[in-house]
Amino acid sequence: MGSPEHGTPQPPPEADLIRLARQARGLSPEEAADRTPVRIKGFRWRQIEKGWKGKPGESDRVIGPDKTIAHMSHTVGVTSARLAEHRPKAAEILREIEIQSIERSDNLPDPLGNLTAERQRIILEMVAELAVEDRAPALRRLAERLEAGELGTADGPSRSTDLRGVDERPPRAM
Repeated sequence: MGSPEHGTPQPPPEADLIRLARQARGLSPEEAADRTPVRIKGFRWRQIEKGWKGKPGESDRVIGPDKTIAHMSHTVGVTSARLAEHRPKAAEILREIEIQSIERSDNLPDPLGNLTAERQRIILEMVAELAVEDRAPALRRLAERLEAGELGTADGPSRSTDLRGVDERPPRAM
């Protein structure tokens, strides 16, 4: 245990990076731990972020293993490039996780494949109305809202759908 005269250890830089990324995503340590594919509990996530366990002044330093740091980073969106500065070996593992994630998504069916060419064109035209830098964030936010059920289901919008800010032009006559 650390002695009282040395005080509470400061978290390592990678722990600060993970904490900031987790907070930016609006996740608690428990929520982040639940989303991580390796076995980690919320209390352990907190210890790794703080860099210590025990009582202040009577604490032991905590440094997460490379594999754990890599998975924690991936869960909260820290890239291998950002992690490499602080934990090169964990960044190598994270890079492999990133590669495997890309390969998995490449093998998924095209989600637009069931739409007619006309419907795909309509979607593209709507996205084209956004500023280029806003397109990807807008689509991510739209996906989040759909997954959260805020915009209804596959059967159509829910009665509670909030369409404020949506251009409500009448449908075009065919």
